[in-house]
Amino acid sequence: MSAPRAHATTGKASLVGGVVVAAATLVLWLAAAHELGFHGNLVLGLGTAVAAAAGIWTRLADL
Repeated sequence: MSAPRAHATTGKASLVGGVVVAAATLVLWLAAAHELGFHGNLVLGLGTAVAAAAGIWTRLADL
């Protein structure tokens, strides 16, 4: 018989860390875009996508 597979559990700190990293990434993105003179919905959308990717990366890397 084979042994049951172990399941990695993620803690609340991992989720909070991902959210904090995503928020900080978005703030830095928007600050840099403002300083460089970029404005509009496209910049906000790209910043949101980059921030979400950074947050997800952080969440998954903490496994």
